[in-house]
Amino acid sequence: MKNDIIKTAIIDDEAHCIKTLRFQLAQLTDHIDVVFSTTSSTTALALCEKHRPDIVFLDIEMPHENGLQFLAQYDTIPFKVIFTTAYDQYAIKAIRLNALDYLLKPVNNMELEDAIEKFRQLRDKTHKEQVSHLHMFKEKKLTDTIALSTAQGLFFVQICEIMYMEGDDCYTHVTMRDGKKYLISKTLAVFEELLTEGNMFFRVHRSFLINLRCIKRYIRGDGGEIVMHDEKHIALSRNNKEAFLKLFIKV
Repeated sequence: MKNDIIKTAIIDDEAHCIKTLRFQLAQLTDHIDVVFSTTSSTTALALCEKHRPDIVFLDIEMPHENGLQFLAQYDTIPFKVIFTTAYDQYAIKAIRLNALDYLLKPVNNMELEDAIEKFRQLRDKTHKEQVSHLHMFKEKKLTDTIALSTAQGLFFVQICEIMYMEGDDCYTHVTMRDGKKYLISKTLAVFEELLTEGNMFFRVHRSFLINLRCIKRYIRGDGGEIVMHDEKHIALSRNNKEAFLKLFIKV
């Protein structure tokens, strides 16, 4: 583990949230330096240019200028953004669909430690395109795209173009309709939570999440077997058979 100093900043319109997060970061490690904090997003740009933080903890909802409007001022975002937000199911789903990091208020110490450790390992920065897509999701102008974060970079794909996903411990193999494949360092359960609304995707087996529009045929059996458009044969678990067949009739 690298022990060099990580410069952090906190932008939040609630002073008590800043105070609490400062305390949590101080308790976490000696290798984090909070170079500035501010309750005003309108002053944050100048402060970021002066102090050049590695990580910015950013409240997504603030008066006058929200977190997304602050980030829109950058052509290229020079730091890692970790959004801090109160519970809003739609906002959190939008953040996760765009492969962005967030901490739910009140911030949990273990989740904060995990976020810092993830940054230590990857040293990644937030992409402008992620923020632009998040803004469109928040405005409900974009609901059909997901960001896939791979070792080769960030790929934005239409959800309907995903054919199936295969879980492999802490990783997920994503197969697209056009045959492209992506390896994502997230569990299949993460994608199941994001994609099973609207009856497009279904968890047919412990290891597979499939796009119901990409089924070629169903072979009867104890649980049965599903054949996808690319001729991939996927076993259907007996426990999921009844729920699957009910959905299958509707497709």
